[in-house]
Amino acid sequence: MFLTFNSLLKGLLSVVNQLFPMAEHRMCARHIYANWRKRHRLQEYQKRFWKIARASNVMLFNHYKNKLASITPVGWEDLNKTDPIHWCRAWFRLGSNCESIDNNMSESFNSWIIEARFKPIITMLEDIRIQVTRRIQENRSNSERWIMAICPNILRKVRKIRHATQFCHVLWNGDAGFEIREKKWRFTVDLKMKTCSCRYWQVSGIPCQHACAALFKMSEEPNSYIDMCFSIEQYKKTYQHVLKPVEHESAWPVSPNPRPLPPRVKKMPGRPKKNRRKDPSEQKKSSTKSSKIGSNNKCRRCNSKGHNSRTCSMVFMCFSFFFIFIIAVIVFLS
Repeated sequence: MFLTFNSLLKGLLSVVNQLFPMAEHRMCARHIYANWRKRHRLQEYQKRFWKIARASNVMLFNHYKNKLASITPVGWEDLNKTDPIHWCRAWFRLGSNCESIDNNMSESFNSWIIEARFKPIITMLEDIRIQVTRRIQENRSNSERWIMAICPNILRKVRKIRHATQFCHVLWNGDAGFEIREKKWRFTVDLKMKTCSCRYWQVSGIPCQHACAALFKMSEEPNSYIDMCFSIEQYKKTYQHVLKPVEHESAWPVSPNPRPLPPRVKKMPGRPKKNRRKDPSEQKKSSTKSSKIGSNNKCRRCNSKGHNSRTCSMVFMCFSFFFIFIIAVIVFLS
């Protein structure tokens, strides 16, 4: 009996809900876009898709959704079938302090162990164990040198948010309530409750640009309003558990069970690929060389458009006349 992918996925989701009732089901927006892009390939659609995915509240979600639906109603119908509550920030639960809309963490780990994945099972697990042991030790050592109270990566993120406050105008009600105007939008901030109507502060645990603008109005430091899960103390607690050293294979206990047989090797044509096949939208663009897609080339030989000097027909004609001339001279001399 064969199970379809949808039935298998539903079974996994139900089991995860039973074992981890507090876990939230999210989907990678990058993979959602890669599948959606197969039918809707315009560059303008890409920008509008990511604005929908990064919308932190329902108001922004509806605004960007309507903009996409106005230029491609069919595109929005196809996108709405993917259930945006699983990949859009506007529907994320509060309390996880994670605003990530992709699974780059898993992709990074898979890339980190890519060499070990092509080895036999015991060797693969041993290589991964060595890498993880080294990683934990390095992170523990690095955290001992940090003198700040918040992790450096979070401070860099807050530094970028600080720059966005230049577009915010603050209106204070005299207590803990603030009205923040950002271009054409208006949001409310409550410093006592540590909330903002844009929801980014509640979802990520990091003050948004509206909260930072309100804190600057009160001459307070935004770093003191970052959630404690991003503190150095919590970071050290994460890496306080280490892996124990392991003896050589010869010292391992021998199992009484029969040895498993290796799978049959089916040699496929061509060289085996190690890296994941990337979607064209994921390809990195060169920072020094501009793309020629959509440009109108002009030949420097005939001044015609649509081709360059290497593919110019005049070059082939000149070569043809030259060879005919050489052949005629050889025939005449002979």
